[in-house]
Amino acid sequence: MAATIEVPVSRPAGPRHRRFPAPTAVGVAVVLAVTAALILIAVWCGLAPAPAGLRTGTPVVVPHPAPGPSGS
Repeated sequence: MAATIEVPVSRPAGPRHRRFPAPTAVGVAVVLAVTAALILIAVWCGLAPAPAGLRTGTPVVVPHPAPGPSGS
């Protein structure tokens, strides 16, 4: 007769679900709420207008120096 060794196998009854702790869930909810509020305020009030100085797309004329003597 051969000797057999039985190894006990412990298996959980079902898959275990990890739950977020309550403070973590509350923190995530607060961050999302604040972000949504900031986006709504920015959309409602309108984004800040561009400064009236130089508009984007306006060509800027830059003077070039006069050509020097030949060979320089």
